[in-house]
Amino acid sequence: MRFPRSAFSSTLFTALIVGSFVGVVITALVVTNYLPASPQSTTLSFQELALYSGPASVHSYTVTCSGDSLFTLYAQNPTPNPISILSVTISGNGVVNATAYVAVSNNSCLTLSEAGVSVPAGSDYQLIGYVSAPLAPAAAYKCVVLFSNGQVLNQSLIAEFTASS
Repeated sequence: MRFPRSAFSSTLFTALIVGSFVGVVITALVVTNYLPASPQSTTLSFQELALYSGPASVHSYTVTCSGDSLFTLYAQNPTPNPISILSVTISGNGVVNATAYVAVSNNSCLTLSEAGVSVPAGSDYQLIGYVSAPLAPAAAYKCVVLFSNGQVLNQSLIAEFTASS
């Protein structure tokens, strides 16, 4: 028995197309199932950064921070690891390389590195830092923040008025 040539060719052609489609779908499922998900961001994002004018605070192991000049930072960390805030440097309007201190529970006013300040993994963090120099209201300052992931935040800010200014 002989099959008509055209019927055999169209059946083979259809089988080839369907087989190719099934192969592509199976390959796509295997690849998406075994390849790692897209990498998470390795950088912090920032929602708020501000300076407040007032008198300076003093570095101390026995006295809590008390100055009104403040540096605030609100950061979000999408990474699976905490990211340390290594330093804050503030300059401008007669201020040279001022830093930010944090008040810790034992009534101390320590540098960020001494206090071990970090933005928790997968979380938000608000830093309220007491500045080591007096800040004038409505004056412009350059703020540089260094992080343990290599990120550098470099911003120009104007010191906002506080109640004591």
